[in-house]
Amino acid sequence: MEQRVGFGPRLGAWLLDCVIVVVLAVVGGSTIGTMLGLSSGAALATAMGAGADSLAVASAAIGGMFGAIFGFVIATALIGVLYFLIEGFTGFTLGKLMLGIRVANADGTAAGIGTLLGRYAIKNCSFILSILSVVTGMAVLRTIGNLGGLAVFVGCFFTLGMKKQAFHDMIVSTAVYPKGAIKH
Repeated sequence: MEQRVGFGPRLGAWLLDCVIVVVLAVVGGSTIGTMLGLSSGAALATAMGAGADSLAVASAAIGGMFGAIFGFVIATALIGVLYFLIEGFTGFTLGKLMLGIRVANADGTAAGIGTLLGRYAIKNCSFILSILSVVTGMAVLRTIGNLGGLAVFVGCFFTLGMKKQAFHDMIVSTAVYPKGAIKH
């Protein structure tokens, strides 16, 4: 238990992960969104007639801007889900990997995929229940997800305690360790 990683390095890894996700979303989402927006803006200008050259340029620019914004939002959501799901299969994200830390069982042994995916589901319950709320039309799921998200957020500060476990770690009996300290 003395080798568990506390709040600071975990926050650092999370911040690194957020930067990586945003960079990927800006590059990927904005590029794709701009191309989609420019093509739809150009198609609109073409449909309005060939004599409106300044209108074609304005339509393409506006389409590109809205396409870039739309692409960024969609890419951020998709890349974020996929990126952080990596932790559910491997026990680390790129941020954790860069800082040399990894999720394991509370006793310091390597955690199985089932345990890691359970941790991922609890840690991201707000997002998961919000998606289910949209799909099913049950608004109560969003409310439950928001309450769960609040519990997870507050529970992250539990890593400041002696056990250095966040609330979601306590539920599934996991903890974060330096990569070399995990027993295989």
